[in-house]
Amino acid sequence: MQVASLWPVWLLVAMALVLLAAQVHGTVTMLRKHVAPRWVAGLTFLRLGAWIVFLMIVLQPALSWSQTQAPRPTLAVLVDVSASMKEHRPEIDAALSSEDFIAALESRFYPRWFRFDRTALPVSRGDLGRPADGATTDGATTHIADSLAAAHGLLHAEGMACPRVLLVSDGLDQSGDDAAALARRLGVRVDVIAPKPKSSTAAGAIEIVDVQGARRVLLGSETHFRVTLRGAKPAAQDAKLNLHMIEDGKRLVDLPVAWTAGQRERVVTLAHRPGVSGTRTLQFQLADAASKPVDFPVQVVDSKFEILVLEDTWRWDYKFLHRLFEDDPSFRFTALLARGGGSFTQFGSPDRRVNLIGFPQSRGELEGFDLFFAGDVNPTRWPPRLASGLAQLVTDEGKSLVVIAGPQLASFLDVPELHALLPVELVPPSAKPLTGPVPVRLRGDAASSPFFFQISPDLVDALPPLDQIYPPLRKRPGATVLVEAAKHRNPYGPLVVAAEHTVGRGRVLFIGTDTLWKWHTLAPASEGPTPYGLFWQQALRALTPERSRLGAADIWLSASRSRAAVGQAVELVAEVQSERPLNGAKIEAQAGLPDGERIPLVLAADAARPKVYRAALAPPRPGTYAIAATVSVDGPRVAETRILVHVDEPRGEVSDGSVDLGYLERLATMTGGKLIDPARPDTWPQPDETAAVTVPRTHVFPLLDNFTLLLLLCGLLGIDWFARLMKGLV
Repeated sequence: MQVASLWPVWLLVAMALVLLAAQVHGTVTMLRKHVAPRWVAGLTFLRLGAWIVFLMIVLQPALSWSQTQAPRPTLAVLVDVSASMKEHRPEIDAALSSEDFIAALESRFYPRWFRFDRTALPVSRGDLGRPADGATTDGATTHIADSLAAAHGLLHAEGMACPRVLLVSDGLDQSGDDAAALARRLGVRVDVIAPKPKSSTAAGAIEIVDVQGARRVLLGSETHFRVTLRGAKPAAQDAKLNLHMIEDGKRLVDLPVAWTAGQRERVVTLAHRPGVSGTRTLQFQLADAASKPVDFPVQVVDSKFEILVLEDTWRWDYKFLHRLFEDDPSFRFTALLARGGGSFTQFGSPDRRVNLIGFPQSRGELEGFDLFFAGDVNPTRWPPRLASGLAQLVTDEGKSLVVIAGPQLASFLDVPELHALLPVELVPPSAKPLTGPVPVRLRGDAASSPFFFQISPDLVDALPPLDQIYPPLRKRPGATVLVEAAKHRNPYGPLVVAAEHTVGRGRVLFIGTDTLWKWHTLAPASEGPTPYGLFWQQALRALTPERSRLGAADIWLSASRSRAAVGQAVELVAEVQSERPLNGAKIEAQAGLPDGERIPLVLAADAARPKVYRAALAPPRPGTYAIAATVSVDGPRVAETRILVHVDEPRGEVSDGSVDLGYLERLATMTGGKLIDPARPDTWPQPDETAAVTVPRTHVFPLLDNFTLLLLLCGLLGIDWFARLMKGLV
């Protein structure tokens, strides 16, 4: 029972005493008038009850009780109502009307419903297909990223976290913005319900529906492309296909593909090692097939990147990394390993660009490096401002950092600048290793991430266990867990073994073990690189900074979208960096069209940001556009850069029954989600695999809100008056 008195205590006590004295006077008066004792007793008890109820009204009592419960996570359900969904609306309405499916969603999540086309509008489930605020049920276009951001913003404004999204769409996204990148930045997992595509291909025809790969690769480095093949219906019999990778009319790769009876889809991987730098357009084509070839532009960069390794302990892990650095032609390394007493042993590539005299003392000595490896180090012993300088290089200059855990991992807690960079949250027990063997597995979308893109499913399923891990508390919001313990967990879920995220302009990778080299020594015997070598080969390229300082002056060019449609505006931003002011600098940019024509671009200075220039491009025809920017000082060029933008034919918001299933699958995979089939309960979304966290919840029931005490007081006084009236005492 809780009370909140309307009156001060002294006034309440005084009023209670006055009323009590009046009741005593009334009782004495009835006794003097020789009223029957039982009537005196009954009326006295009635008046005493009214006195107590009156005091309770003044005290404003409320009943309260507490209980613990596990709240359901919020699930934002975004239903596409654009014009292209018109053919699929009966199918989607039937799916979202399934009582079993909806009951499962409501028992596992707290669903919030949105309808979207250009943006998302909150509605009730029954109003999904009805106009809202003058809108039509056939929106003019589909903007998935904008709608996702709008729904997330509305829920955030209500103080609700939104870890999961269920997207119901045909995937014909017209915005061109990267919905997967936005979802990862918001820390949202996207599950997808896709309508069945009404394919326009001939019965049984097989086509290339999607090509995935790096848009920017290093010269001479092996890069892999993942090609998704799909048939209009399951194959009636076994068949053999040939998949070609072609460049400038020359076949680079011929890959035989076995298509078995009953198969409808297959994903294959092709490897290529580019030997010429510059802008290259690779074409993927199925021989003897009616499907159209698919173009995939890549930018081959002829650069070598500098790596700095800092280690306070001589560990086996460094021995294997040293060998990898030596064998990779795209990277040059410098390693400082402590020998005790403040001395270090330095190893390095013979052709490295940066030569350190001793242990780095300031940010200036770190600026020549692109990637930093922090092993079992204690950053509290570093020179002053070195840790903050490293943090600034990662966040502001786009450098990358790899932290390989060791017994001194807890020392990062004493250096907030470095601890804030990590994709995980550490606690003091994180420095105490959990001894193994510790079985590990890839987490969610890790297999399709740049860190494990080339590792085959056979190798993924046979990852050797680790000798020990240094478990962090949990991942940070927006970080991606790559590897987790298969059998060990804490209240936040399976223990994190490897995770990565983007911080500012840079990228940070956390490896929570110093026995990852077991993936090399204990890997199944097979030809080619081991999982250890494949992982680090991909990790080094995924962590390669987009902005590597190559000279005294640099220019960086970025586009608002890497893929656009004809006539769709592309915003270009150029940023100039230099060690000293560039007096008389001239900045120019131009776009190279697919047919060789060049269009000059006007770069306008950004008044709010010095050294930043902006331009806009509306591509007039499809193809791959090579956009170049240069900086000249008194004639000679001092810096230049180039990016690619692929332009497609304009795709209108038409209702022809087509579905971009490859886009939806990629969106789900890259965010840790999956394709949902409302008819198959085994695919229905489940809450994240974390231990149920109970939270206390207090329930308050004010007695005055329903007039209970007032009615009781009126009843007691009414009975008293009626009794005295019947007895003739009024």
